[in-house]
Amino acid sequence: MKIHPKLVFFLLLIIVGSEVGYAQLDTISAIDQLGGDGYREGQYPGLGRAASEIFYSDKPVTFSGYAELANVFNGGEPRDTSSEDLELFFNQLYRFTPFVGVRINKSIFLTAEFGIEYLEGNGESELHFFPELYMDFIVKKWMSFRAGLQPLNIGYINNNEEPLLFQSVNRPETERLILPTEWIEAGVTAYGDLYNKFNYALGFTNGVLAKDFKSASWIRGGADGQMESFNKIAINAQVNYLPVNNVTLSASTYYNESGRDEKITTDQGSKEVKAPVFVVSGYARWDYKAFSLIGMGTYGTLGETPEVYRLTEQNQGVGQVIGEEAYGFYIEPSFDLLKALGHSSKDEVKSGNIFTISNPELPLFIRYERMDTHSSVAPELQDLDYVRNNLNIWMVGFNYKPNHHFVVKFDVRFRDNLDPQEDVPASETLYELGIGIEF
Repeated sequence: MKIHPKLVFFLLLIIVGSEVGYAQLDTISAIDQLGGDGYREGQYPGLGRAASEIFYSDKPVTFSGYAELANVFNGGEPRDTSSEDLELFFNQLYRFTPFVGVRINKSIFLTAEFGIEYLEGNGESELHFFPELYMDFIVKKWMSFRAGLQPLNIGYINNNEEPLLFQSVNRPETERLILPTEWIEAGVTAYGDLYNKFNYALGFTNGVLAKDFKSASWIRGGADGQMESFNKIAINAQVNYLPVNNVTLSASTYYNESGRDEKITTDQGSKEVKAPVFVVSGYARWDYKAFSLIGMGTYGTLGETPEVYRLTEQNQGVGQVIGEEAYGFYIEPSFDLLKALGHSSKDEVKSGNIFTISNPELPLFIRYERMDTHSSVAPELQDLDYVRNNLNIWMVGFNYKPNHHFVVKFDVRFRDNLDPQEDVPASETLYELGIGIEF
């Protein structure tokens, strides 16, 4: 008998919703344990809350994770499928991501993620697995190490990918098309906290592959967490500044020679491709009573794009015109109605299932987003056909969180492509409904 992925997802959802207790019930603070953004307790550096469970528990082994369901409706109108990436235009998404954490001793931790997602859209369906496996070695508060297949420290969403940590049903397109969230690579990262005001990360990992790039999604196609080759190590750095408990200022960079010295044939003979990728990103977040504001931006460059065109032509059969420069940014204010009306409480219930009412929230939000995968194109490639995502996006929506472990989301995305390809809709209105669970 064939078991459909949807059935498996709903069975897991019922089990998680009715049986599991809250994660992270211990009293160890994020600051004491070198915690992430500092004021959002329960987040270990570079990780979401569910992934951080082992660092905040006295148990030698922990089981945690998150589940996510998303539906996108557009009234039967044509969708923009030019990216040829179902994750970017799905109608239904089912994602289940459990974590197993092991405390080997007081200084060494092992974390394994066994993510699975099922997508449907445009008459297609796909099943994806996205594992992570890494060890943390805590040496000093100012310097510890993480080794293995791990998320990069870049942007906002990549280290806050769990559905209760961002407002919209889907991740912002800037952090899907320019920064290829969820971006994981194999390598080693040093991280630490200085004076309870600064925390940093410096990673040396495997890099992206230029031969797999797609014009519609910049470097996303080459960022699959593969372990094909370590001949060109990528460097990823991030610094977070926490001047006060409700403010975070973050800056991060990434550099890698994505060509991996692959050879192409030119009129002058054989040539090695370097194709250096440089990305800088940053975000600022401010939470004040019922109000929250986040602004995020990123800018990237890719060298030797004519050579990348020839390399992708050799590897994919079709040459890809990749932008020499790409950028994206968004700004998102939100306002929690329940906090403003005094219906939210600081007292949090420490047991029960995901439907327990405890410190409920009802934030309303609006987001403006602007991005362009081809803000600059090499002169010799400008007259070729290619897919350009030159997007102007408005979004409005709300979340209802009965507690900090369950959320219902709804939003409307008004998506305009200012330079659409033929047969691609210039404008889309997308209605998105989702739920998220952290356990």
